Amino acid sequence: MNRDVRQLRVMLRAHDPASGVRADRSDLAAQARRVMTASGSQPLPRRRTWKPALLAVALGTAVAVAALGVVVWPQPAVALEFTRSGKDYIVTVKDVYASPEKYAEEFRMRGLPVTLQLEPVSPSLVGKVVGGQGVTSGERPTPQIEPIPDPNCPAFEDPCTVKLRIPADLTGPAGVTLGRPARAGEDYTTTGEISAPGEVLHCVPYMRMTIGRLRGELAKRGLEIDSFRVGPKREVRPDVPDAWWPSGVILSRRTKVVIYAGPQQAEVSPWYQDAQAGCPDGG
Repeated sequence: MNRDVRQLRVMLRAHDPASGVRADRSDLAAQARRVMTASGSQPLPRRRTWKPALLAVALGTAVAVAALGVVVWPQPAVALEFTRSGKDYIVTVKDVYASPEKYAEEFRMRGLPVTLQLEPVSPSLVGKVVGGQGVTSGERPTPQIEPIPDPNCPAFEDPCTVKLRIPADLTGPAGVTLGRPARAGEDYTTTGEISAPGEVLHCVPYMRMTIGRLRGELAKRGLEIDSFRVGPKREVRPDVPDAWWPSGVILSRRTKVVIYAGPQQAEVSPWYQDAQAGCPDGG
């Protein structure tokens, strides 16, 4: 039986007209591409592979978040923090260098018609209200924007404001300007009493110094004298004798002062006494 099968195979190969044909590999590859193109077949998309290190970090983060039971999503930076207290919003300025447009956007999100600006001021005014409309103190029965003092801030006269209380149902537009720290090289827009806590002459008894001695104290602190004011009409003078006495010193710029002076020692004012309260020699 097997012998007959073998003889049949030999006979078929002998009479096969294509028995001597051999396929060329390059022709086969070209033909395969033509078939795929004609049928609309497309290669499968490349699958993304994870490197072991990246995969380990991703899995570790997922496991840690799952273990804590929270989902963490990236949040946009906020310039203001809002919390509710009864019928009011308590607004804390988180970014004192944000633009007024950024503040306005965050107020709009809560339906509050409030304009907020922060300006560079001398140290004793940082965080305090230095201007604006709709800002009130306890004197009015229905305040719109009420500053909230922070006991940790140095204060002189006005409270140190780091937070604002704003009615959630505020209807009319209101604006407020707060003082912020000045950047390096930035000048002040508003200055406080030069001997107030935090200011450059705090606890310096300049009212008991002659102009000559005061010059030295100012120079040690990097301050220049811009000009002097003399007499009842506050006549401007570039200089006065060293033996004269100051009756007041104010910052005209960040590193310059204006001195009110005269030939007689001036009487100490109440605001100077308040500013010097607590100093070692009492000012």
